[in-house]
Amino acid sequence: MFLHRTTLIIAATMIAFGSSIALAKPNLLLPQVVDQNPTPTKRQQPGQSGSLKDLNLTPQQMQQIKRIRTQSKGQIAQKRQAIRQAQQELKTLMAGTTASKDQVRDKYNQIRTLRQELADVQFDNTLTIREVLNPEQRQKFAEQMHKKR
Repeated sequence: MFLHRTTLIIAATMIAFGSSIALAKPNLLLPQVVDQNPTPTKRQQPGQSGSLKDLNLTPQQMQQIKRIRTQSKGQIAQKRQAIRQAQQELKTLMAGTTASKDQVRDKYNQIRTLRQELADVQFDNTLTIREVLNPEQRQKFAEQMHKKR
């Protein structure tokens, strides 16, 4: 039962940050990969609308979650910028005539690695936030994530 709950929570957090699609089903259609341009999503602050709204967070929990998100904000922004830059480079390589197949593949693999790194940072954030929640809040959070899916 514990393993089942843990698995649900992990799955829910992956969905919460929108990275599970990129991890579970990598986009193998190169034109779509080139055209993708991840943009920062506007995340709701604790206490506002969103998945944390109905968790009855204490002011201390809200502050802790805000601190966690603030600490990783720069790192997430850097990862997103690196992805955008690599995607632009891939687009240039694809359009050009001098890049070898291996160079194009290497750039594609770099983008995949960067996306994985971004997903890892976001997942680590979720795990850190999870530690702030009590068991009842964790359960509600997992249920909300399951419903969103």
